[in-house]
Amino acid sequence: METKQDLAQRCRKLFADPTVRAKGWRSNLFWRPASPQNPFGTLRVDGEELEVLLAAIVGVDAPSRADLEKRQPGRASFIERSIAHGELPLLRYQDGD
Repeated sequence: METKQDLAQRCRKLFADPTVRAKGWRSNLFWRPASPQNPFGTLRVDGEELEVLLAAIVGVDAPSRADLEKRQPGRASFIERSIAHGELPLLRYQDGD
């Protein structure tokens, strides 16, 4: 069974991809820092949405895409279309836990 940590780890890996890094985004756009030395604490945004967004930029399939579409029909497609058009869609906020 997948955990939030598994999803967060995949997101961190995608965020480190050179295609994403070229966007110039800072990690605090998507994560609450754990410490000054660790910018990847807890996710600020919905992890499934973030994975779909980052995967669309990198050009790979997001493992959580189907779950996001099941939970919010059309949401993953919307995020992918936005990225294809050079837009950064707003992602749903996630309470820290």
